[in-house]
Amino acid sequence: MLYRSTNPDGQYVHHLGAIVAGVNSSHGVEIDGGSTGGMVRAIGDDANISLSLLQKGAGLLILGTSTGPVSFGGIITGNSTEPVIGAASTRVTIGATNAQVNFGGSTAPFYGFVRYTDTAVATPNFATTNAMVMETTHVLTGVNSSHFVFAQGRNLSTDCALVGCYPSASTAGDVHCRFLKASTLTVSASTATIDFLVFRF
Repeated sequence: MLYRSTNPDGQYVHHLGAIVAGVNSSHGVEIDGGSTGGMVRAIGDDANISLSLLQKGAGLLILGTSTGPVSFGGIITGNSTEPVIGAASTRVTIGATNAQVNFGGSTAPFYGFVRYTDTAVATPNFATTNAMVMETTHVLTGVNSSHFVFAQGRNLSTDCALVGCYPSASTAGDVHCRFLKASTLTVSASTATIDFLVFRF
């Protein structure tokens, strides 16, 4: 071990066994190590003891490095009888921008959501009494043909329905929306709002 090397300036304190703190309290902490790695463990007379890692003030709590993997074991929270991981923060970020996130049971990695609202959608001009379908095209930066796109139309004519949308197979960033007019009335072009939610895989 590196820290067993010479120590001319007294920079290191060496312990051959575990370090135990808090023995004067009902609960304490033990720092130990072995062939499988180092360990920080809660200790005490009780059967179940919590362990908290706390930063100071608004400082960050960092687990792991930017290149190494981090593994979480099961954590019991609330009245759950199964191991779960609870995040009580008001904002939780998993991964960096464009980071790959893998969920247990998934067959494809997840790369995040894209949310976009187009408030100036020119709906098709159905100048006919026949039922028909027409398409509009919208530009959503970062979207490609491998993504799943959901769309919700607002303030549309009651005789015109948004029935689907899909990313372009040839032009990155283009999303096509299909509008259906099923009635025998003509429906003039108007301005509507469409909310998009993109699942990036």
